[in-house]
Amino acid sequence: MVTALNRRYAKSLLALAVDMQKVDEVKKDMDLVSATVNASRDLAVLLKSPVVKEDKKTAIIKGVFEGKVGDLTLKFLLILVSKGRESQLEGMAEGFQNLYRAHNGIQQASITTAASLGDAQRTDISAKLKEVIGSNIELKEIIDPSIIGGIKIRVGDRQYNGSLAYQLQQLKRQFESNQYVADF
Repeated sequence: MVTALNRRYAKSLLALAVDMQKVDEVKKDMDLVSATVNASRDLAVLLKSPVVKEDKKTAIIKGVFEGKVGDLTLKFLLILVSKGRESQLEGMAEGFQNLYRAHNGIQQASITTAASLGDAQRTDISAKLKEVIGSNIELKEIIDPSIIGGIKIRVGDRQYNGSLAYQLQQLKRQFESNQYVADF
């Protein structure tokens, strides 16, 4: 979840990255930071722990991310630790990614299917969405076997539900509301 505080820090990082012309580099770094924190429960717990001292957290951040992220991102992470905001790192990374997409005119589309899409299908869907929406698209693929088949697409506040489960549900509603009784 992105809070107002997270957004403020993310906005500052984006503005600094734009000034230094390192927006794409910082985006990749923040993707790595987000993936690392999400993948390591221990790191996430450590960052949120008030028991662990600032110097230990600084050493751990340097140990984990030094050499893997750019200087700007590393300095940003160390500033967060010095200000006691490291517990908000996940939200700040997500906030930065949202601001990056807005800055570059990219909309995120979630695609839910019952099985994994092939590369050709993913490319076709992305091209069609780009044509319909009129901006670049970043696909987020979700696999949910409960939709049985078909596809659900969500872009912003618009949703298309072409799943087999939804169509069966619609058909069931039609049968239940049908008042027709045959005259035999």
